[in-house]
Amino acid sequence: MAEKEKEPIPGEINPETDHAESASGDNPEICFYPADVEQFISALSEKSRLLDEMTDRYKRLQADFDNFRRRTRQEKEELSSIVAERVICELLPVVDNFERATTSAAPDVDTLATGIQMIYRQLNNALCQLGVEPVAAIGNVFDPSQHEAVMRVEDSSQPDGMVVEELQKGYKVNGRVIRPSMVKVVANS
Repeated sequence: MAEKEKEPIPGEINPETDHAESASGDNPEICFYPADVEQFISALSEKSRLLDEMTDRYKRLQADFDNFRRRTRQEKEELSSIVAERVICELLPVVDNFERATTSAAPDVDTLATGIQMIYRQLNNALCQLGVEPVAAIGNVFDPSQHEAVMRVEDSSQPDGMVVEELQKGYKVNGRVIRPSMVKVVANS
């Protein structure tokens, strides 16, 4: 039986006899030993098993990533609704006071103006609690990340690039500019 395993199969490479002949090109027939074929089949089945395992692992990772993306989107939506609720809760008292001001019969304009100023302060306080603050503009050097120059003026008493007038206030939320200030900038040229 041991002899049968060593017997070459026609059409297969025989490393003991064929390497010299195949180098010269005299022997066109290639021989394999049955043990080599079994070894190749074994290696091929092992590679196939590893491929199946890696494919399964890839599919699980893809599913995990899809679940992570879905969970993240849901958490983001929940957080957005919580933030919106907080903003609304801060602004509702201001809306209530505006409603009271519009339904009351103020005896004079000064009383009405005082009430409006109080509501304005209340609105600013609510915005401050939400992290909103105005962008500093007048008297500062023009900063394109915080200011939007809409006009240039000549003023020999001011250095170039100085903001001399704010046409519309800009605002930041937690240090991030959400609306730049619209300003007039000195340009002496």
